[in-house]
Parts: sequence; structure tokens; C-alpha cells
Amino acid sequence: MRRLRSWQLVAVGALALSGAALAESVKITGRFPADYREPSFLKRMGVDRIDGPDGRALGYALERAIGNRGHYSVVAGGADVDGILSGFVSTEINEARVSQERENCVEKTKDPSGNEKCVRKEKQTIYCRQRTIDVSADLRIARASDGRVVYSTRKPRQNAVTWCPGESAPGAVDGVVRGLTDSIAEEVAREISPHSETYAPRFYESREGMPKEFHDRFKAAVRATQRDLTGACTELAALDQATPHFALAYDTGICAEARGEYEAAIDAYRRAATLRPRDTADFNASIDRVRKLIVQRDDERARR
Repeated sequence: MRRLRSWQLVAVGALALSGAALAESVKITGRFPADYREPSFLKRMGVDRIDGPDGRALGYALERAIGNRGHYSVVAGGADVDGILSGFVSTEINEARVSQERENCVEKTKDPSGNEKCVRKEKQTIYCRQRTIDVSADLRIARASDGRVVYSTRKPRQNAVTWCPGESAPGAVDGVVRGLTDSIAEEVAREISPHSETYAPRFYESREGMPKEFHDRFKAAVRATQRDLTGACTELAALDQATPHFALAYDTGICAEARGEYEAAIDAYRRAATLRPRDTADFNASIDRVRKLIVQRDDERARR
């Protein structure tokens, strides 16, 4: 099983200009591959039996969470499916008496205005109650065609609450457990499903090392990205052809990425890194992002 690092920024396809608050950026929305790619190739997902006292609740939560992502057709049981999700969930509840030291005022006085003021404090020990709820789920997805396990995980969750004399007792155990199982289900669904997000890469505006005769055109082109992205990108491409410069290379890369031309975007980001080695980390981050976009694009083509 191959796990991709989660990425907070995503891009593909639809393009929209950013607002004034992001003066030199462009919003791009699109899809990235699942953290675990293998199960994402399964179209019909069956949620089989989840053993344990809260297994039924977790099973229903998994059906909802996976179905709501829109990537899988979710069916109950294991008949006529591409993948089968099964597992075990354990729940442990413990209550204990705990002590805490608190500093309380034991002597007060009044100022000339009649306001009370503490003049002496003492540490006192009070006895409280602590409730800890641990929920742990062991889950796996097996491919129906050959039984191969394509996803396996353990998801622990804990809720610990302490209350002292005079304080309200915590909420009911059932409600807390339900919240923990829902959290587990949402994390599993997120890990096995491709996802769409939006991000706003910023255009480079540095003219350091650029011939002076191109300064004004470059500045105007970057500003124009906020009102006419297509025209601005055409001008940036012309400048990039006229003179080698890291900012021009990088900005044409953003334009290519926004158009969904991912291979061209990677080439441009690589040129920027060659021209500006000290900013290689920034350029590599853009390359890694686009590589993930390519993975998802190709995965979607393969599933058609």
C-alpha cells in the first residue's frame, strides 16, 4: 500500500481570480489523489461487519462518511462489491478520583472604596472525578477480486474530562462515543478518497537581475493577472521568451498550472529553480504539488 503525504493545497481545472486581499495570486480549484491510492480504484465499497460493542455505530458512520465524499458507491454487506471494509472497535471507559491543588483566598480586606481585596492565599487540596473514554478501531479494506488488503489502519481516540465539586458533570457517555466513532469514520473516508480543494499561488514580482527594459512590462503583466489572466499570461510568456529570468519562469508555470497543463508547469518551475537556486525549496514545493495533480488526473483517466 502506497501512502501519499497529505497536501493542504489542491489545483485542477476551474479557474477564478482572487480578490483584492491577495493582490498577486490566482485561485485554482481541483483534485488531489487519496493519501492511500489503492482503495481509490475500487468503485463499489461494501461496509461489512465491524465487530465490538460500538461496531454497528461505527459501520453506519463509515457508510455516511465514505458515501458523502462522492467517490464510492457504498453498499451494505459484501455482495457485488469491489472492496470490503471490515474491522473491530473497542471501547473502554474509566472513572477515577483525582486530586488538584488550588490557591484560594483565606483573608480579605476592603479598600477605601469598599472593594474587597485578597491579602492572603493558601493552597488547598480538592478531590475531583476524572472520566476517560478510549475508542480504538482496527480497520481494513480487502479487494474483492483477490482478497488483497489494500488499506489497513488503527485509529485511536480518547476523551478525558475532569470535574470538581461545584462544576457540572460531563455529557452522557453514548454521545461522546458517537462523536469519537464519527471522527474515526471521517478520517478513514478522507484517507481513501480523492479530494478537491482550493489554493492561491502567488506570482513572483522580483525584477532582480532582469534587464531594465522589461521592468515596466513585467510589473504591468503581474498586475493584469487580477483583471485579465489570459492576457497577462500571454504577456508573461512573451517576456519569458525574450529574457531568461526566474520570476518569469515561475509565473509562466503558474499560468500553465492554472490551465491544467501540468507537464509544462513542471518544466517552468524547474527552469525557475535553475535560474534561482537559493529559492529551490519554493520551486520544489510547486513541482511536488503539480506531480500530485498529475497522479490524480491519470488515475481518473485509468478509471474511465
